[in-house]
Amino acid sequence: AKKQALIAVANKLLKQAFAIATQKTKYNENYSNNICF
Repeated sequence: AKKQALIAVANKLLKQAFAIATQKTKYNENYSNNICF
């Protein structure tokens, strides 16, 4: 369970970094995604 959570967090950060890099937009730390897990 610990490893799965670590992979999930790493995957989320990677997706955010990729989106920022490809869209050339500045990171907004106040942005919230309304998807619930």
